[in-house]
Amino acid sequence: MAGRTILLLTKDLFFVPTLRVAADKLDCPLVVALSIDSAKLEDLAADEVVAWVIDLNCVPVDSIPVVVSALRTRFPRAITIAFGPHVQTQRLAAAEQAGCRQVLSRGQLSSQIERLMGEWLEEGLRGEA
Repeated sequence: MAGRTILLLTKDLFFVPTLRVAADKLDCPLVVALSIDSAKLEDLAADEVVAWVIDLNCVPVDSIPVVVSALRTRFPRAITIAFGPHVQTQRLAAAEQAGCRQVLSRGQLSSQIERLMGEWLEEGLRGEA
C-alpha cells in the first residue's frame, strides 16, 4: 500500500514483534532491514515509505549522520525517527544533530508505539513529512 509503509532499521529481532503488532493494528506494512545496504530497501519506492525508524544500537555513533543522510536521500518524504537506550546519550544526541525529526528512548517508543505510528501515518498521508 503506497504511502503507508514504515521502515525499521534494526538488528534486534526481539524488538521487532513490538512494532509489528502496532503496525498490524494500524494496517500498516512494516519492513525490517538489518542495514541501509539491505536488498529490502531496493524494492521500496521512495513515496511508499511514510516513516523510517533507526535503532541506534545497530549503528556506530560516527555513522549515524551517514545513515540518516542515506535514508533521507532514498526516502526524502519520510519522517525520520531514531531510538536507543536512554543511557546512550551520545547516540541520541548524534541522531538529533543528524536531523532526525524524533529521537526517543527505547522505553518511550515501546510505551507509545501505537500512538506514534498513528501520528506518523496521519502526517505522511497529509504529505507533511
